[in-house]
Amino acid sequence: MRPWSISSLLRLRCPACGADSFRAGLYSTAKACARCGQAFERESGFFAGAIYPFYAGAVLVGGAMLAGSCWGLGWSLEAGLVAAGLAVLLASPWLFWYSRLSFLHTDHRFFREEA
Repeated sequence: MRPWSISSLLRLRCPACGADSFRAGLYSTAKACARCGQAFERESGFFAGAIYPFYAGAVLVGGAMLAGSCWGLGWSLEAGLVAAGLAVLLASPWLFWYSRLSFLHTDHRFFREEA
């Protein structure tokens, strides 16, 4: 098995082996890694804290789009807000996956129990 790496997080792969995908659908998580058996589903409430990185990502995406459309393209504030809202809406699946998977990678990297 390969050790944890940032590339497995960026490619949305298993934190233990980096081989299998974390996704099972647009907004659903696979139960476990098909290759190494690492559990992706956790106890109820485990991913509640993933709201914070999701929110931070949404603020970054929306803020960048608003600034780019208003200052860079010279659009009105209303048009910039609509563009920012659409950008956050389109980015939400990726923000969802990266926020949840960052929690699994952190748990695997720093809090797993050694056998």
